[in-house]
Amino acid sequence: MIEEDRSSHAADGTPALGALGAASREKADAYLDAQTTLARLQAEDLRREDRLRHWSLRVHHISDVMKLTFELTLALIATVIIVALAAAFWSAAHDDGVVIEAFSVPPDMAQRGLTGSAVSSMLLDRLMALQAQIDSSRAPSSYASKGDDIKVLIPDTGISISDAYRYLVGWLGHQTHVSGDVYRTAKGIVLVVRTSGHPGASFEGSETGLGDLTTRAAEAVYRQTQPFRYGVHLLNYGRVAEADAVFGDLTANGPASEKPWAYAVWMYTALVRGDLATMISRAHTAAALDHNNLLAQMNASQAEATAGHDEQELRYDYAAKAASAAGGGAQIRAAARVSMEHEADSNIAEETGDFAPAVAQYDEQLSEADFVGSHWTAAYLKAVDLAKLHNTGASRRALGSYTDAGLFARAAVGAGWNQTNLDLPQFQRFAALGDWADARKDIEQTITTPAASDSEARLQLRSSVWPLVALARAKTGDAGAAWAAIGKTSLDCYLCLRVRGQIAGVQRNWSGAAYWFARAVAQAPSIPFAYTDWGAMLLVKGDPAGAIAKFTIANHKGPHFADPLQMWGEALIRENRSDLALAKFAEADKYAPQWGRLHLKWGEALWWSGRKDEARKQYAVAAGLDLAPSDRSELANAEARRG
Repeated sequence: MIEEDRSSHAADGTPALGALGAASREKADAYLDAQTTLARLQAEDLRREDRLRHWSLRVHHISDVMKLTFELTLALIATVIIVALAAAFWSAAHDDGVVIEAFSVPPDMAQRGLTGSAVSSMLLDRLMALQAQIDSSRAPSSYASKGDDIKVLIPDTGISISDAYRYLVGWLGHQTHVSGDVYRTAKGIVLVVRTSGHPGASFEGSETGLGDLTTRAAEAVYRQTQPFRYGVHLLNYGRVAEADAVFGDLTANGPASEKPWAYAVWMYTALVRGDLATMISRAHTAAALDHNNLLAQMNASQAEATAGHDEQELRYDYAAKAASAAGGGAQIRAAARVSMEHEADSNIAEETGDFAPAVAQYDEQLSEADFVGSHWTAAYLKAVDLAKLHNTGASRRALGSYTDAGLFARAAVGAGWNQTNLDLPQFQRFAALGDWADARKDIEQTITTPAASDSEARLQLRSSVWPLVALARAKTGDAGAAWAAIGKTSLDCYLCLRVRGQIAGVQRNWSGAAYWFARAVAQAPSIPFAYTDWGAMLLVKGDPAGAIAKFTIANHKGPHFADPLQMWGEALIRENRSDLALAKFAEADKYAPQWGRLHLKWGEALWWSGRKDEARKQYAVAAGLDLAPSDRSELANAEARRG
């Protein structure tokens, strides 16, 4: 029955399967709910863990940042300490200042306030005043021993630097220590001053004269610690013999770095004595010892110019420009460097006949700070160059109230920078207009001024002024006086040789003139003036072809020099080639546009070329410019001819 019943339910299956399905679904739902709850709990837990992990990471990151910051701070502090120590070591190693220690003084002086520290301070004041008076072109950084840092060390009231730094300086540095004593004698007091490595110097006087004694002591200290500056100080105050001894000792016994400077300034003591050969020798030595020393090269240029050695002067001017380009200008004070660089450029322009750029250089000097007379020197030489550009009106305005006669008087009170190509603007203006009578009067008045009689002036007179005296005398028909004047000059002076040739030309001694011009050309082959003088002589002689040959060379040596171009044009007119002359006049006009004779002869060339309207325009230009009397007469004839 039982089996039968079971089989019958199984066969149908519906009630049993339904009961089992209901039970399984309930369990499945319960299971799914439990799993869902578990999943939610796990998700919540994961979210909490994630938040905690992120928080932990942030904390860890902040900790790392703080640790890194701390380490960097420690590193920075260490770096600062290392840099500070390095700076202290470097500063100590390069400390070459002067330290004045407290002097030893009698007790009664100390009781009245004249303590050892007070005497040291008095010495410091005198040293600082002395240093302030010295007008040297050198930059402080160029000195082997700077000595600009001067201080008083006062041990009884505290010290100016730390003990550690003092130890470093004593170990590594090169300080100069100054000490001394004051003691009484039967005659008054004696002040003894000592500097490191030098014997003491004693100065005796009255106690009331302690100030004078400290001044003398300060000079002794400066002589020992700063010999170059002290030598300049002596030279500036006319103590030439003392300066000569200081520079002589420095060239013999000083450090190698100081010798070019010492020789460069030592030449001035020879100049003051009128010893030209020694002056040149010292200048050459300075320039050879340091090719990048701007002062040495410029002073060598000045020495050669004083001797009338134009070719050598030009060579040193180029050397000065090279020295400046190589960094030598950094060793010179700014005002001096600017003046030197302008002077080198103007010298080169003047020696090649390129006067307009030279005028521009002097204009720049006049717009900048004056340096030991650079302004009045620039005014003089600007007026000279304008006269040589045949712009006599502008030359007159540039000179202002200055006169040729006042030149040497002004030089006596302010040397001028550098007076390399010393010349006389009033004389050159008269010469440019062919007014030789006034030119002679002007220059003969100049050479009789008292200031022109000192030894330095006599050297400059010999190469720069006496040749012009001779030329003016020759041009006014006084050949004997001309030869007497030129006889005062040297045969190695370029201008002097040129003027000998010009005097011979005035006398129509053509072979003699050619001889002197040939000597001048041989002495200064790079410079155009002797070639130009030679061509002018040949033009007067009636040899235009020979003149053109010389003008061609002069133009090659000085392509911006208007004179050979203008006279080349005149020579072409004489060869009946006015058409070719026009180009020469036009070229000359680029460099000397205010030259009256240039426009006069340009008009003539245009007239003969059949371009009469253009000729009239050039004649009109010439009429508005300064002309020599002979040119004014020629212009009048030309105006009459053109009707």
